[in-house]
Amino acid sequence: MDLPPHEIDRLIARATGELRQKERAFRVEGPAARGNVLEVFRAVSTRSMWIELGERGAKDPILAAAHAHVAALTITRVTWVERVRLAEAWHAPTIEIEGPAPEGVSPRVTLARLLDETVPARRHVLADALTRGAGDLSDAALVHEERRAEAFRRLGIEDVDALEIPVKPAASLARIAERLLDVTAELMPKRALRWDDALAVMLARDAGEGWPARLSPRWFQELFGKTGLLDGLSIPPFTLPRLLGATSFVRALARFGEAFAEADVPRAAPFVFARPPFDLRRARRAALFGALPADPTFGVRSLGLGRSRARAQAQDVARALLLSLRLDAARVLLRGTVTMPHRARRERFEELTDRALGASIPGGLAFVLPASDPQDPTRLAGALLALSDRRALLERFDEDWFQNPRAALALREEHTVLPRDPTCPEAAIEAGLGELSRLLAELFR
Repeated sequence: MDLPPHEIDRLIARATGELRQKERAFRVEGPAARGNVLEVFRAVSTRSMWIELGERGAKDPILAAAHAHVAALTITRVTWVERVRLAEAWHAPTIEIEGPAPEGVSPRVTLARLLDETVPARRHVLADALTRGAGDLSDAALVHEERRAEAFRRLGIEDVDALEIPVKPAASLARIAERLLDVTAELMPKRALRWDDALAVMLARDAGEGWPARLSPRWFQELFGKTGLLDGLSIPPFTLPRLLGATSFVRALARFGEAFAEADVPRAAPFVFARPPFDLRRARRAALFGALPADPTFGVRSLGLGRSRARAQAQDVARALLLSLRLDAARVLLRGTVTMPHRARRERFEELTDRALGASIPGGLAFVLPASDPQDPTRLAGALLALSDRRALLERFDEDWFQNPRAALALREEHTVLPRDPTCPEAAIEAGLGELSRLLAELFR
């Protein structure tokens, strides 16, 4: 096809933007959003273009950066039917809730009710109903994973990890995930009796002081506006989570961090440099801001808590975040299990979720809860890198760096230079793991 580099960059930017909108619609509308938006972008989502860029990329850095985008878009386009089936399964009324008047509801609604429920006995009923009735959803999720693996083979990519894990060498992230589970085991909350009890701990409902009554974009402006962090930026809109516990604010701050990273890029930079498909910069900013509720200083300075209460609340949030991080490590270790025999795959899923949470999620929910996501390795790597980022900000700007205009300026200045290589070395991730151990020891001493 021999399109010029700037046109390939423009098409990838448009395709990525429309795909993200469609993915949001999938979560809300389900099968009603079935149309494949990438069909009109076949110019940058075919095997022939992927091969062409592999040949031309050696002569042009834009085309070299576009290569990974084309692979990701191609895989998404050719597995669209399976994505639609998965969305349909999430929204289909296949779960029968026990009670005086049994009702059929979707797995999506059941999971939302499970997370909303504060009474353990009622939560257990919902968890059992989801486990019993998620067969169609589990099948759809497995078929989608199998189809993705097949699509990679047909594209000619034998080492999927080399594409989807932004760490060099890619295999090192699994070793680090194993070590993370080992070194944080001592700080695990007491062993959960059931997997839905572990999910409840991850919400940190008891850490409820100082938060706004409702989430809105104004809260982020109040937190960071005076620092200059947002000066001159147009932060793209992002979905605010439902308020379930303190970790709802963690998720909100993480989404703010992502939006900030997306907005604060050199305006003249090609899209393929500014937004790699597995974006460590975006992930580490999400983790940096998302971890603020686990910082006692944030509780004192931004939530108005006393020092003792701020520390206790930060510890509750840190325990919840630790479980989440351990589950992210398990997700990385579950990559590739789609090729295992059925029984072995279920056993491996139950083994790793038990190790991560202190209670195993039933094997019938593999690839469903937690859902498999190509961004899983990027999220884990970004979280560990963000711990080193935090340490650097503390050492330069003190413990209230998030309120310091000089720290905001440092972050903004760091964003003015985009790395040509979107990966990071194993040593940087190792350093983040060391910082995690040190931070947890400080917080729980």
